[in-house]
Amino acid sequence: MTLTVVGPTHPFRGGISHYTSLLVRSLREQHEVRFLSYSRQYPGWLYPGDSDRDPSTALLTQEQVSLRFDALNPWAWWRIGRDVARSGSSLVILQWSTVYWSPFYWIFLKALRREGKTQSVFICHNVVEHEANWLKSWGSQLVLGIGDYFITHSHWDKSNLTPWVGRSRTNTIRVCPHPRYEHLKQQTIGKAEARASLGIRAERVLLFFGFIRPYKGLHYLLESLPQVKARLDIHLLIAGEVWGDVKTYMDTAERLKITSSITFVPGYIPNEDVGRYFEAADILVAPYVTATQSGIVQLAYGFGKPVIVSNVGGLPEAVTAGETGYLVPPCDASAIAHAILDYYENRREAAMVQAVAQRRSLASWDRLSQTIEEIAEDSLRS
Repeated sequence: MTLTVVGPTHPFRGGISHYTSLLVRSLREQHEVRFLSYSRQYPGWLYPGDSDRDPSTALLTQEQVSLRFDALNPWAWWRIGRDVARSGSSLVILQWSTVYWSPFYWIFLKALRREGKTQSVFICHNVVEHEANWLKSWGSQLVLGIGDYFITHSHWDKSNLTPWVGRSRTNTIRVCPHPRYEHLKQQTIGKAEARASLGIRAERVLLFFGFIRPYKGLHYLLESLPQVKARLDIHLLIAGEVWGDVKTYMDTAERLKITSSITFVPGYIPNEDVGRYFEAADILVAPYVTATQSGIVQLAYGFGKPVIVSNVGGLPEAVTAGETGYLVPPCDASAIAHAILDYYENRREAAMVQAVAQRRSLASWDRLSQTIEEIAEDSLRS
């Protein structure tokens, strides 16, 4: 079976780039895979971070690309769609994460359908944008509505997608758990060594990791710390690139008088450094205000770490409450504090770490590959 995958890979940064590369790696174990990626992804003025290029020196997810094209060129998308249709691929796999790609995918799908019978499958990381509005939703629906098959990583996101593609097409949507990110756990170092390398001497360490955006809820985690510190010595490690004003978080920490209990490492964390942050931590906290699913949760699981996450969107489907972590109400600093205190005061770490390890097979790249294979077989019968 020949498959085509379109999406970002190195030298572009971020979870979708890693995801696409790991997906190609998994599919290539059983199938011929044409991997089409970009030479340009976003115009510089549009990207909110420092750069969309990955500064990592350890290319842990690099896969050979069959062709690179300029993703800002609409005519390139038309040519690629026509090329895929003529290539004999059983299926073309597209990554959906933001409405930004709507006009490009629309052109691609029109060319694909005009030239041949190759069908498409969208892997939907976010059906609805984090900072959604009616215009973004309209653009998303316009493009997703002409896709052939879909994979969501939660039943919650399937329910968001169903009205857009039509309830008569529910059978075209498959739900498959987001695979764990274990690719960055190359060399294990102990907690003590990891903490020493970051200048942390505390006995208990929480981790907030990844791009820092308003919907990630960092403010609520900061607000919870005084309640925890009233009973326990605790340290918060924050690592990630800030999209917005970093001063607002620093001002909150100063107001709460918790600055000395925080290590803040702003900026994108290269592949080779990710392990230090997770090994240094006891538990990951992801207090999202809104969410569909989270690659950061799967990264934490990849390092064997339990999680505290908000009970929003598809996140509850990734956490077995009381076993692999905690589910807390969104925007509730007291609930976050209660979960942190329970974790430490009732010595939950060993049991939760064991539970995380036992559920490893439930969210694997093999399972995602099998879901794609099933879709490809269905497409050949249709």
